[in-house]
Amino acid sequence: MRGTFSAQGPPIVLVHGIGMSGEYFLPYAEALAATHDVYALDLPGYGKTPKPDRALTVPELGEVVAEAIASLGLDSPVVVGHSMGCQIVAQTVSRHSELCAGYILIGPTVDPAARSLPAQAWRLLRDSMREPLLSNAVIFRNYLRMGPLRYLRTSQYMLADRLDETIQTCAVPGLIIRGARDPIASHDWVRQLSRLAPDARALEVPDGPHALQHNRPQELLAACRPFLRAAGGR
Repeated sequence: MRGTFSAQGPPIVLVHGIGMSGEYFLPYAEALAATHDVYALDLPGYGKTPKPDRALTVPELGEVVAEAIASLGLDSPVVVGHSMGCQIVAQTVSRHSELCAGYILIGPTVDPAARSLPAQAWRLLRDSMREPLLSNAVIFRNYLRMGPLRYLRTSQYMLADRLDETIQTCAVPGLIIRGARDPIASHDWVRQLSRLAPDARALEVPDGPHALQHNRPQELLAACRPFLRAAGGR
């Protein structure tokens, strides 16, 4: 886990996507740290954390996030997910809304128009051609750490999980955001999620690809700031 570990500002918990780690959130975490107490998690089996005997399901990872919030003693954080991390965050919020002030989903998976491994692989390839070299380097380094077999099994869990159903039971306010050039989380999918959620808005960052938190941190923060203020932040 990477974090500020300070109660000086309102807490935010950052949850990475498939194959990644908290490293992927560092540029956004640094931008947030001026006003918030930030925690970028490394989920079990990701980054340099010990690998469980098997890949964990999306609901199981959601429970890990809830346990982290409770064990850290955080007071109603905003929980932020990226890519598959959005599915994990939705599970956390759905089951433990009392722990969270709100949630932000960045580039959520899985768009129903691409609910298969080949379709997701094609969208990921298209996005890789839109991401800066530094972002791609971080992605591939973390993928190698996870390993192909664990990645494949987790992909199956990701595809089976239905964010469009889970988000309907997320009782706290939410913000769903994508880059306008993100081929993984389509415009229609993000709008659909915002309509299904009890209380959520949809926004786009102009010209942004999938990994907004890594290559557009200031633009992402500007887009999120009104929501964070309304959720009790600064």
